[in-house]
Amino acid sequence: MKKTLKIIGMALGIIILLCMALGAYMYAKFRAETGKMIVLETGQLSEGVYAVKDGYTNFYLVKGTEGYIAIDAGDNTETIRQELRKLKIDNGQVTAIFLTHTDRDHIAALGLFEKAKIYISKDEEQMINGKKARFFSLFKNSLPGKYEMMADNQTIEISGVQIKGISTPGHTPGAMCYLVNGHYLFTGDSMSLKDGKADLFNEFFNMDSETQKRSLHKLKGIPDVKYVFTSHYGGSDNHRRAFENW
Repeated sequence: MKKTLKIIGMALGIIILLCMALGAYMYAKFRAETGKMIVLETGQLSEGVYAVKDGYTNFYLVKGTEGYIAIDAGDNTETIRQELRKLKIDNGQVTAIFLTHTDRDHIAALGLFEKAKIYISKDEEQMINGKKARFFSLFKNSLPGKYEMMADNQTIEISGVQIKGISTPGHTPGAMCYLVNGHYLFTGDSMSLKDGKADLFNEFFNMDSETQKRSLHKLKGIPDVKYVFTSHYGGSDNHRRAFENW
């Protein structure tokens, strides 16, 4: 009996050590990958388009006739509250939020925008209803409150702003980019920008990089894009140059 308990104790100890080692690796890798990211400072990017900096993440605001449309919602509520003050924008003026996907650094401050209607890709729902999980199936995404779903190529007009959803799976199965007013492409984590050139997002965070490659080809083919804005690698005002290698 004592021998059995000893063996069980040793096995549990090994499991705990392995879990600690995995946790340490994940944390170190996370810090290394986010350290590569370069984001835009909070401010106006173009007429009626604003970046909000939240640590290693950007989300964006587009001014409409009645308030603002947000692309994603950032990671830290207090940081975002302070950044919005710099722009002299009240959080209550945000009437709709279009999520590129449902990872924490894109949704954590949703509670700050109590009046906003939330939109996600219909293919992203699997990430929040328990069908799909993140990182070795250890973590599950979630959304507070209600949301509406968008299909690929669906266009919604809110407050005079046209938002077209473009399905770009890879980072998550339901990752979606948004083409706003035909000229502003917001890509979330569906790509990175390196020296102004489009590339895969950090593979450590991608769920399917091979699928993301096909999504990048899809983004290349969108006509009339003037600006491309990512969540972690800034933006470009030259869509053709950004995608010339794709």
